[in-house]
Amino acid sequence: MTLLQRVVAGNALVVFVGALILALSPATISPRITGGEAALLAGGAVLALVANVVLMRRALAPLRALAGEMAAVDLLAPAAPHGPRAGVAEVAALGRAFDAMLVRLIAERSASARRAIAAQEAERARIGRELHDEVGQALTGVALELQGVEALAGAARDERLDAAREALRSASDGVREITHGLRPEPLEDFGLRGALVALASTLADRARLRVRRELPPGLPALPAETELVVYRVAQEALTNVARHAQAREVVLSVAVAGDTMVLVVADDGAGLGGAPPGTGVQGMRERALLAGGTLTIDDDAGGGTRVRLAVPLA
Repeated sequence: MTLLQRVVAGNALVVFVGALILALSPATISPRITGGEAALLAGGAVLALVANVVLMRRALAPLRALAGEMAAVDLLAPAAPHGPRAGVAEVAALGRAFDAMLVRLIAERSASARRAIAAQEAERARIGRELHDEVGQALTGVALELQGVEALAGAARDERLDAAREALRSASDGVREITHGLRPEPLEDFGLRGALVALASTLADRARLRVRRELPPGLPALPAETELVVYRVAQEALTNVARHAQAREVVLSVAVAGDTMVLVVADDGAGLGGAPPGTGVQGMRERALLAGGTLTIDDDAGGGTRVRLAVPLA
């Protein structure tokens, strides 16, 4: 029986029982209703209402059970979907749709975890290579320069010590470059607005694009992680414009609306053209999620592509 049929049957049963009682009962209603008759009618209405509530609660019980099942889902560790759904048709259909959503959620979480692990491993490998190539070789040079230096004297000793100092400076520079690679240097030095200005200027120089900046003079402070997300999304979006958009102009804008900061990168290039999202777009979406924000990428009404990131201020 469908949910609608259950509700109709419950109400019909209450009406039918009420009509049957009126037909078989010796009670009558006077042309001018008396107090006893009014009390009898009120009691009957209350009984009908109570019976209707009991029947409706029973009819809607499967829906309440499904709502409880949905509310109990742990988004960090969603349980396996329910088995085959049976019972009331509408509730079973809703349950199957919920199960399908859980399957997609679990699959997406698994894929995101794999991508995150792969990205972490790639980053560790890059840092390891840079430590080996830059710092490790520089320190090896220091060790070689200092080897046997105590046996030298005069100019030869000074020359070896100068070479060791130069190698140490080189190692120090290498460490600084690796550190700056972990967090963008402009973001550290100039804050988000200054870093976006530097980003736009760099793109304009390298890609020979007109970059129009619409950045308010005073951006509100963001958590460090959110600030990095805004910067990285802007960086990826501008890089995509330079690589793929065939654009002549790109607009980089930031606005604050209520408790949300909105970053938009819009170009006048070829547009998406139905191209499937690549790893760069996936990375932007994941960064937006990490900051509790949303990311949309659409064909702009005037041509080109429009990337919009909205993140909470706190």
